[in-house]
Amino acid sequence: MSLPLVCHAQAVAPNQPEALAKLFVDAVNSKSAASRLALLHPKSRACINAQTQPYYDWIFSRQLKHVIPAAKYKVTAEPLAGKQLLPSDGKSDYPLRPSHQLQIDFDTGPYSATSIILLIVRDGARWYEVLPCPRPDAVAAIGVIEAKRAEQKRKVESLVAGLVDPLRAEITALARQGRRIDAIKRYQDASGQDLTTAKDVVDLLVPR
Repeated sequence: MSLPLVCHAQAVAPNQPEALAKLFVDAVNSKSAASRLALLHPKSRACINAQTQPYYDWIFSRQLKHVIPAAKYKVTAEPLAGKQLLPSDGKSDYPLRPSHQLQIDFDTGPYSATSIILLIVRDGARWYEVLPCPRPDAVAAIGVIEAKRAEQKRKVESLVAGLVDPLRAEITALARQGRRIDAIKRYQDASGQDLTTAKDVVDLLVPR
């Protein structure tokens, strides 16, 4: 059974799993990789070395891009007993089994929300996140993902640089009016690009 949904405007005892959520939110909002790293169980931290560092950098960099409303996020802690752990691709191994799933939900805009899930375990008086120890093929897979992301970034930058009026002005106006979805659809229809690329173009042209 899930523990109650809580809002972190309230105080939470250090021995409750929600206390780890607050530390996570503080680390994300401060953009502190060191604070983020400190949330890992020592057995997970022991897996970090020169070869595996890109795997953890990839996870942390994606999370640290968020801004989580400090008084408005919600937390759910749910036992993992009997449940299969992710990832289940055979490319990573957990140094110890997490006991709970911690889900942090927050709004990222008027019509969008984000959920971040941490697998956690209590050790002594506090809770820690448990990340798997990646095998070499898992690290290699991250390299492939990052290469594709870099290629997409270059593509989007080129598309924005080549975007001219009147389409550029029309898309810019729609996005600034709060009609970002209409702006994305308008660019997609005009350019023939896929939805992801259209969204990236609008986001680069008119940052949120």
